[in-house]
Amino acid sequence: MADAPPPIDPDDPLALARGQSVDGLLVLLERLEGAEEAAVVRSALAAGVPRERVLGELQREVERRLQRVRDPGDDGY
Repeated sequence: MADAPPPIDPDDPLALARGQSVDGLLVLLERLEGAEEAAVVRSALAAGVPRERVLGELQREVERRLQRVRDPGDDGY
């Protein structure tokens, strides 16, 4: 029997993005007001960009947006 996933740490703003597939990250990106970016990712996949390459960039974008939601007003500058 497979182990249950570990519980999500409520103090970790990036926890929702960890361990997600490309599809899961796309859904999360859309929820984070990234529908246009998600469409670009889908187009890249349809054009043959490898999923592994897309996954890394998508992961970073979702994490950036999650951090921004957690720390509004902090643009990182």
